[in-house]
Amino acid sequence: MSDAATTLAPIAERLLGGPLPVRLCAWDGSEAGPPDAPRVVLRSPRAVRRLLWQPGELGLAEAYISGDLDVEGDLTDGLRAVWGALREGSVTPPRVTLAARARAAAGVARIGAIG
Repeated sequence: MSDAATTLAPIAERLLGGPLPVRLCAWDGSEAGPPDAPRVVLRSPRAVRRLLWQPGELGLAEAYISGDLDVEGDLTDGLRAVWGALREGSVTPPRVTLAARARAAAGVARIGAIG
């Protein structure tokens, strides 16, 4: 199995359309993204499943409320980093095609997060 954060980072960057504005910290201890950015902690593969099956704010909220996803430090700073990157144009979410979803699902399957 690949380390989760290293596998998920390029998938997230493709879906965001730019570099990660946060540091991903996964359940297996792996990390990816800018070291000085707010840390998004994926506590279990369920966090990825929630985001995959309910993309966007609903999946994010479900993962956060269930404790599968957390933001270390100030949640407001984490959200500011993401919204700021969107506002500045350093990330521009592309239209997600069926092929992009298939690639994302294959990457997620490699780390055992599909269920």
